[in-house]
Amino acid sequence: MKFTKTTAAVIALSAFAGAAHAQSSVTLYGLVDAGVLYVNNKQISATVNPTHGGALVGLSQANSSRFGLKGVEDLGGGLKAIFTLESGFTTGTGASAQGGLLFGRQAFVGLSSNQYGTLTLGHQRSVVADMVGVLQSGDTWAGSGTNFGTPVMDVSNLNTTNRLNNAIRYQSPIYSGLQAGFLYSLGGQAGNFTGNQILEAALAYNNGPIVAGAGYTFTKNPYYASFGTVAGASVPGTTGTTASGNNMASPIWQGYASASSLQVATVGGSYAFGPANVGLVYTNTQFGGLGSVNPQGGKAAAGATGKATFNTGEINGTYNLTPALQLGAAYIYTHNSGASNAVDGAHYNQFNLGATYALSKRTSVYALGWYELASGTDSTGAKARAQLGSGSGASTTNKQVAAMVGMTQKF
Repeated sequence: MKFTKTTAAVIALSAFAGAAHAQSSVTLYGLVDAGVLYVNNKQISATVNPTHGGALVGLSQANSSRFGLKGVEDLGGGLKAIFTLESGFTTGTGASAQGGLLFGRQAFVGLSSNQYGTLTLGHQRSVVADMVGVLQSGDTWAGSGTNFGTPVMDVSNLNTTNRLNNAIRYQSPIYSGLQAGFLYSLGGQAGNFTGNQILEAALAYNNGPIVAGAGYTFTKNPYYASFGTVAGASVPGTTGTTASGNNMASPIWQGYASASSLQVATVGGSYAFGPANVGLVYTNTQFGGLGSVNPQGGKAAAGATGKATFNTGEINGTYNLTPALQLGAAYIYTHNSGASNAVDGAHYNQFNLGATYALSKRTSVYALGWYELASGTDSTGAKARAQLGSGSGASTTNKQVAAMVGMTQKF
């Protein structure tokens, strides 16, 4: 009789443990990517003549290497507690990315409900990037980890080059393919509740062969609020930790570091037919209130006032030649109309090409190529130079070419 009772107790405890395990879980996930990168015309030093440069050959990553933990706990009634902690690293050196931050890619906790949606708080991705950015080539097959495939250094942040601190984010449930998202990033400044705040709203539709999205972002004091979240960049009251202490070092937008606001409106869509997919994306990016902010370490254009606008259009397409082999191509045009009281205004033409071959569900190899041609006068008042991505550095001329072959392993 005693054996029977003991056995029954063990069985009951085992069943309870199994139920608890089913209701709560923590998942380790990640991605490791490495490839050989070639970039021509890379400027060697910002302190030397801009025409002093040469070719770069080294290891890089088309898709950002990372590892993370995702946790879910069932609270009952369809409500779940969730968290994500995600860290980035550089495969070639093993160094931490995002300026050495432990969880520089993501760190948030929140609640999720199939009926009411998901609310999260912490260091997070842009909700516009997640819901609209997937429509551009630079966020999917054209090397999201390098920014080479995004329009002029990801000026619209659709690839979440700049992650958002102190963010409160909400995404609605999906109704007939339609979903809404909102984000508010608190500035965290004593005595200035709205200082450095970021507001975002996005709408996405995904039903059958049609995918579409639209989004809007407003940033106050972008030099600190959004660009200041980039790895190693300075924050208000500090001198910064990068070599230059400049949050906006690229000549493409460096002259607009004194802007009091940044507004980005974007809309796009794609249509799939058979093995092919064609997409269109348009973004309007405005640096407003130029001359209002004194950027520490920045090199804002002297006397620039009013606003500077970047209008970007992209057409992209992919074709699955076989179930394992995908080919991609994109053309991107960006026009910087310049700022009031400043001699600038530039045009950027960019082409992306790519091929990805899946060796398995988790492992793939790729070959990518990028080309950018600049003309006109950039934000610094100098002759416009090409710059495909932050890893490439500004070109010594108005042209830049980059190519990369590599491998991606997911887990």
